[in-house]
Amino acid sequence: MRLPRKFAALIPSVFASNIPERFDLLYRALEHIQEHGSPRETDITRFEQIASTVREQILELRGAFPQNRITDWQIIRTRQKLQLIDSQRYPLIRLRVSPWVLLSDETTLCWDGHKYRVGPPISDAGQPEADLIDLAQKTATAGQDNAFWANPATVHVTPDLEEIEKTSSLSNLRSLAVDCSLCDLCHHASRTVSGEGTTQAQILFVGEQPGDQEDLQGRPFVGPAGQLFERALQEAGGNREQAWISNAVKHFKFVRRGARRIHQKPDATDVKSCAPWITAERRILQAKVTVLLGVTGASSVLGRPITISRERSRYMTLDDGSTGIVTVHPSYLLRIPDEDSRTREYTKFVADLRMAISALA
Repeated sequence: MRLPRKFAALIPSVFASNIPERFDLLYRALEHIQEHGSPRETDITRFEQIASTVREQILELRGAFPQNRITDWQIIRTRQKLQLIDSQRYPLIRLRVSPWVLLSDETTLCWDGHKYRVGPPISDAGQPEADLIDLAQKTATAGQDNAFWANPATVHVTPDLEEIEKTSSLSNLRSLAVDCSLCDLCHHASRTVSGEGTTQAQILFVGEQPGDQEDLQGRPFVGPAGQLFERALQEAGGNREQAWISNAVKHFKFVRRGARRIHQKPDATDVKSCAPWITAERRILQAKVTVLLGVTGASSVLGRPITISRERSRYMTLDDGSTGIVTVHPSYLLRIPDEDSRTREYTKFVADLRMAISALA
C-alpha cells in the first residue's frame, strides 16, 4: 500500500498519543486508503490535531530534563504515557548525555551515560534520591539490546522558523533544537549542542561551533579551547556559572581521518542556517553584554564580515541596543606555536574578557 507522504508522517504521532481509540482510527484510515487511494480529509484533520497535542507533550517531557552542565544523576518524573516515552527514547539521550532516571506510572527508564535500561514502574514515596537512583538501576534490567524495543518508532519535533521565532523560553528552545534539520550538518554530528548557563545571565558568549568533545558531551566550550576560555574568564573575574555560553553554529562540522574527527570551519551557508537559533537566544536572554569570540561568532551576530584585529577590544552597540565586544576565539591561542606570543595574546584575551565584565557594572 502506498501512503501519501503527509499522511505517513503523522502515523508515529498517532501511535505515541494517549488516545484509547488510536489503533481503530489508524485501521479505518488505512482501510479507506486501500479502497479509495487517498485518506479522508477528516482523517487528516484528526491526525493533525493528535500530532499537535503529541508535539506539545514531547516538548513538555524534554523540557523537564536539566542541562548537561549538571553532570550528576538526575531524576525526572513524568505523567506521560509509555508509548510517548518510547517515542522519545533516542532524542532524550541526544538532549541529555549525562545520566538520568525517568520515572512514570508505567515504566522506569535509566540512562547511565552509555547504555539504556528499562523496567517496571517503582514507587518513590519518601525515598532519598540516592536510594531511588540505586533502586531504579536495579529495577531497570532489560537492556537496549533487547530485540523487543531495539528500534522504537521515534516522533521527531522538527522546528520551523516561525516556531523558533515565537519561542519564549531557553528551555523550550533547547527542546526544539534536538531535532533541528535546518542544514545538512545534523546528518553527521551526534547531536545539537545548544547554549547553556543561567537563564538570568547578563553576559552572553558566542563562539563558532561545537568541537569533538562538545559534540560528545552535548555542551559548548568543554574541549581544549573551552578549558582555556574558562581559565581566562576566571582570571578576568568572571564565572561560567553566571554566564550564558553558546555558538553561532549548533552542530559539529568535521571530516573523518581514520578514527579522528577533524574540525572544519563552518561556511556562510552553515552560519545563515543556524542564525535563527542564536537570534532567538539573544532575544530571550536579553543579555546586557555579548562577547563575540572569533570571526564566525562575531559575523553571525553582526550580520556582516569582520576583521578581528580592526574591531576587537572596544565597545559597540548591537542591533538590540545591548553592548558587544569582539575578541579572538580561544582556539586561536592554542594554535600559536611560539610561547612568548601565546602568552602575550592570552594576556590580551583576558583583558578583553575583563573589559566585557566591567561593562556589567
